[in-house]
Amino acid sequence: MRRAFTVLELVVVIGVILILMALALTVTSTVLTGNDRRSMQGTFLLLDQAIASWQAQTGRELSFGRRTDPTSSTGTPDFTLSATGPSAGFDIYEENFATTYAICVILDRLASNPEAAEIIAKIPSTALRLVPKNTAGNAVEPLPAGWTGSVPQTDPNQMPNSVDLIREVCDPWGKRIGVVFPGRLARASELSATGSSVDREDGSVRTLDEVAFGVCRGRKICFVSAGPDGDFGSDANPAAREDNIFSYELLPRPQQ
Repeated sequence: MRRAFTVLELVVVIGVILILMALALTVTSTVLTGNDRRSMQGTFLLLDQAIASWQAQTGRELSFGRRTDPTSSTGTPDFTLSATGPSAGFDIYEENFATTYAICVILDRLASNPEAAEIIAKIPSTALRLVPKNTAGNAVEPLPAGWTGSVPQTDPNQMPNSVDLIREVCDPWGKRIGVVFPGRLARASELSATGSSVDREDGSVRTLDEVAFGVCRGRKICFVSAGPDGDFGSDANPAAREDNIFSYELLPRPQQ
């Protein structure tokens, strides 16, 4: 006659099953996170290629800078580009506004070049989405927590304010990606002056984002995702930075 399982044996079997299920869920979660990170890097690569194509066609870099009056959306540029640049000054302005949508402005600029636009079209539909604008022309949803750097604002004369929906790039966790700009090129007087705002390697005035995350290499724009936790982190919460995903490794943050 077959002996029935004892209560102790049943408890042991159930315990083993629960442990195996937990291990399987951990492995599955790790695999999915790895796939998400690879997907994000693939999107970063397409953005890099689109910018390189745009810059090759225009013969200049995608420029970023501040106006003389940072609180004004129509003030004169703090630094005027050469004759090869846009007459209004920079392609993207760093201003003190409540929301930030630098990636939206970049996509708008790249759309003006057919080759760059073709590359952008290769970004998966899950990462490239349309978002509404409010009356100020900003995307409604701000960046996830922890973005304590600069707040880029488009030049209203160059961004089509008549458009109700603008494009943005989000990470696999549904959050808009951030952009670390290398800033404008420093003047000769700034290069010779003592101070920490000028990056000696590429000759640019550091942006607040570079101070927060790290210095751009070779004046190359860096894209960043807040990762699975949706938080870019800060000096007060450095642990949240550990899962951030960057399009390339930034130089070490300058000493404060």
